[in-house]
Amino acid sequence: MQNKSFLHFTVFIALFYSVFSSPLLFAKEKHELKASDLTLDDAKESNSELNEICQPLSWESAGDVSKYEITIEKLDEETGNATQVYFHETNEDETQKCLIHIEPVLPPGKYRFHIAVYNILGILEEELGSTDELIIRKAYMPEVKDVSYPMYMRSVIYLDDLDNNGIIEIEGKNLFEPDLSKQKLIYTDYFLKSDKRSIYPDEILSHDEKNRKLTFRFEMKKLDVGNYHFYAQDASGLHSEETLSNKLTVKFRKWADLDVEAGYVFPIVLHDGTFSEFLDTNILPLSAQAKLSFMTFKHSWGYLGFGLRATYSRLDSEFDSYSIDGNIGTGHLMFIYQLPLFRRRLFLEPHAGAGVTYFHNMYFHFSNDINSEQYNSMSLSFIAGCAAQIYINKRFFTELAADYTITLNGETTLGMLMPAAGIGWQF
Repeated sequence: MQNKSFLHFTVFIALFYSVFSSPLLFAKEKHELKASDLTLDDAKESNSELNEICQPLSWESAGDVSKYEITIEKLDEETGNATQVYFHETNEDETQKCLIHIEPVLPPGKYRFHIAVYNILGILEEELGSTDELIIRKAYMPEVKDVSYPMYMRSVIYLDDLDNNGIIEIEGKNLFEPDLSKQKLIYTDYFLKSDKRSIYPDEILSHDEKNRKLTFRFEMKKLDVGNYHFYAQDASGLHSEETLSNKLTVKFRKWADLDVEAGYVFPIVLHDGTFSEFLDTNILPLSAQAKLSFMTFKHSWGYLGFGLRATYSRLDSEFDSYSIDGNIGTGHLMFIYQLPLFRRRLFLEPHAGAGVTYFHNMYFHFSNDINSEQYNSMSLSFIAGCAAQIYINKRFFTELAADYTITLNGETTLGMLMPAAGIGWQF
């Protein structure tokens, strides 16, 4: 004999339709019966005329046995009493296949069943017996006929609307209350489904007594761009079909954002091989900066894109024996990620990239009108940093940023910390 674990079994209900006029309607002369209205009680009357409804019970083989005995009791939920409603001894074919068909079919309810095992000598093997509970449910076909976002009275949610509340209403048929425990005889599960993901509501705000209308609240952080259908799935496994009437679209009003920002930058030279020898300061106060960002990939978890940041600093310093003037400019192409927070009123942004640092018309001036040769040089440089945008309204924002740039020159390696502040506009 094999171990007792071989007696684990599954119980399932299958509907087979031999005559039908449409996927949901079956007809015989003047009598009509919808599949969604068919109960297991109806099986005795409709089996021969309209449908074949069976309840197969299967289990794993216990090895070489002579027969199995199956006993099923119906449980009274209020009293806890059990009443035997079915008993069957398997024949040779059923014993070999470990499969029977329960007739007459059992009506909806909670049941307890026991499978007894007899060895090849016909002796009961009590230690191989198994007892468990099952639930037989009435099958309903849910229908979702309308999905709307009440805030804007439409079936589209724009993620960049700052006042989004995630409340969605549906209307239809056979829309029962859900049951997280999965123990009720009748319940319905609800979720939004696309070709990439399924999103479940955070809570149900209302449900009407006729099981035709519900209101849900979804967490806005869970909603991502895409086309969804609102699914209602019955406890039996039947679910609503995908139609235009239960379609919901989640997107942004604009597929991309163009941000333009400008302001002040305060470069601080952290290390170099030249500046510290000739300047008595490590800061470049006469500076400005500008930034252009193009965010082309927008999702609820953040935006991806690229941008350009340019800075300009003026050198004009006088000392006892000489003076210096010139210009330093930087330009970098950056890859940008933006994380929206607080209903997209605050964005946190890390970014990094590469570009050039340009030393333009730099001179040393000495007494007696002696000047050094003009110095112009363009060198490879890299940038990395972070920024925060705070939106005053839907378009106007302020930005605080801090970047580190390093310039690789044959004569020197220039590293600068560049805190910046500015204002911007989103197009």
